[in-house]
Amino acid sequence: MEITKKDVEKLIEIEKENTFLNHMWNIFSRDMRVKGEIKLNEIKVWNQNMWNMTFYPIFTFEFNSKNHLTNITDKMNPVGKAIIGIVTIWFLFLIFPKKPTEFNLFDNWKWITLITIFVLLVVIFFLKIYKMEIKNQLEEIYEILDIEINEKVIENEWSVKNILTRLFTYPFSIFVIAICVWSLFEDGLKSIFMTIFGIGICGMYLYSDIKMIMNNKKAKQ
Repeated sequence: MEITKKDVEKLIEIEKENTFLNHMWNIFSRDMRVKGEIKLNEIKVWNQNMWNMTFYPIFTFEFNSKNHLTNITDKMNPVGKAIIGIVTIWFLFLIFPKKPTEFNLFDNWKWITLITIFVLLVVIFFLKIYKMEIKNQLEEIYEILDIEINEKVIENEWSVKNILTRLFTYPFSIFVIAICVWSLFEDGLKSIFMTIFGIGICGMYLYSDIKMIMNNKKAKQ
């Protein structure tokens, strides 16, 4: 069955322009209604939920001259992109020395290592949340539009790419948690923020990744 532009328009509860300010207001207003921007040959649709208020996708539905759906693409909303960029720049700013000539790499290896790994793990963690949100929302859209999927594709959690990623991130996550705990006893309150943040990010990454593996394992059974 052909999906038409009118069918996709029914997904939208409130029409909005796809602008940075509208997405910013969308986050602060906590308005969970499905929003969208309707153009001549495409419709952009986005929606947030209580579990993902910031890093939600924008789906673009493309249509041909007969207004039949030809393609669906996704991208992260501009506010989510901006937050990831700001967090990354802030961490890199912490690494960059105020007086480069007086900076001693060996004396500061602990903080450089922590901050660098934080940046990598934060980006990976946010991207995992984003990919899970895309999957969940697409399944809901397919169900509403009655789009048939011949076979549900489940990501291979033990592909070469995923194995190499985990061989890097798992040991580093455990290493960062150990360093954070050690720093708390070593530096006391001076490092409490970095300790809480480091353990929180690494812990959430490990938990979410292991949970994803278990969910995919159950889905295959």
